[in-house]
Amino acid sequence: MTSILTPPDRPDAPDAPRRLRYPALLEVVILGALAGFLMVALAMIRSVIAERAQRAASVRAEIAAGWGGSQTIGGPMIIVPFRVHSINAQGQSIVTKSRARFLPDRLAVKGTLLPELRHRGIYETVLYRADLKIEGVFSPPDFSAWGIAPEDILWDQAALTIGVTDLRGMHGNPVLHWGSSTINFAGGAEVWSTGLTAPIPFDATTEIPQRLPFAVDLRLNGSEAMSFLPVGRETVVELSSPWGAPSFSGAFLPESRTITPSQFSARWTVSSVARSYPQRWRDTITEENMIASAGLAPSAFGVGLFSPVGGYQQTERSIKYGALFIILTFVTFFLYELLSPVMLHPVQYLLVGGALCVFYLLLLSISEQTSFGTAYTIASFATVALISAYAAALLHSRRRVLGLAAVLSFLYGYLYVLLQLEDWALMMGSVGLFAILSLIMYTTRRVDWGSAHLGRAHPAEQ
Repeated sequence: MTSILTPPDRPDAPDAPRRLRYPALLEVVILGALAGFLMVALAMIRSVIAERAQRAASVRAEIAAGWGGSQTIGGPMIIVPFRVHSINAQGQSIVTKSRARFLPDRLAVKGTLLPELRHRGIYETVLYRADLKIEGVFSPPDFSAWGIAPEDILWDQAALTIGVTDLRGMHGNPVLHWGSSTINFAGGAEVWSTGLTAPIPFDATTEIPQRLPFAVDLRLNGSEAMSFLPVGRETVVELSSPWGAPSFSGAFLPESRTITPSQFSARWTVSSVARSYPQRWRDTITEENMIASAGLAPSAFGVGLFSPVGGYQQTERSIKYGALFIILTFVTFFLYELLSPVMLHPVQYLLVGGALCVFYLLLLSISEQTSFGTAYTIASFATVALISAYAAALLHSRRRVLGLAAVLSFLYGYLYVLLQLEDWALMMGSVGLFAILSLIMYTTRRVDWGSAHLGRAHPAEQ
């Protein structure tokens, strides 16, 4: 009676010999080859992610081209030309013109960024309108340390210049308030690639005041980020915006900041000793090379207004774990073959691996339409449901299917946690891998890999 109900060749019979479709070593090699093939598929998906990210960046650049790009404000700076007397190779006396550059003693910037989202198709970018109040004080330009004769200083050609990265975003015609004078700016700047320049009314016949106050109101458009150069002996920048997701970056972080879901405010205070260029220099070979090597740009600091929608970077990070997902899922099915009367074909492994790869395409496409968290939930749920439904026809057991679904759900949940914990991702990933390896070793501790009937204990342990 027993032999009729549970014949020895019945797959789910309790005492049926548990065999792999192929010898254990050969099946491991086959599964390794399938995993390698799926790695190629993951590489192709990664190229799609890079292409879409590049397309999104291109669209953002196209939108910014008609509005204004990421803005960096440099200056103001006073430029005073002077004559240089020298002897050429023929022994003749020649006169050339050079320039001396002076930075302010105090620079204060107070501004507001008003952001707005612009869309083109499925892509979007953050634009802003900036209202900046720039003011400060210069000391009188001092040439005494350079030994330049007073009559060689061309005070009537002095100018004040401000660097602005993208003048297309400029609103109106900004003016310079210089003491009691009001001076119009013109486009063009010598030390900056683009900017504004205004002549300064120095009079060589009268004594220059000990304090040279200035003020400039700038209204300009920009996109995604705004930065400043700390050109003052003391530079203070205060920014506020009704934007709840700022990204502070650059050489200096704000000394104080307040961030809420709907707005932020920040304040930077930077001293001249924290940067790599001096308060004044001349356009001589030595000092010009020194400024060129040190550079002004590395001292820039500011804030980015980045949209939280669009998960290209997080999708790229998640696909780095794709190989691990494929291997662990294959190991789970392989353990079912080892420890239960289930026999699987390599094609079935391949289909399951294909579903794991399609997860990343789902994640990419859905995240372009909604938030990354929502896209991850939908894509992971669909993938777990698909593989579990397929496994129900393979594993012949509700308990095994539920176990597989639990494993996949844990893996996708654990991956999402890793994506959120950037600083702790390595440690958490290492601990997780150690725990998974320990579980696999414990589960297979009694498997006799050399036996024809896998899943039985080693003879010495029976």
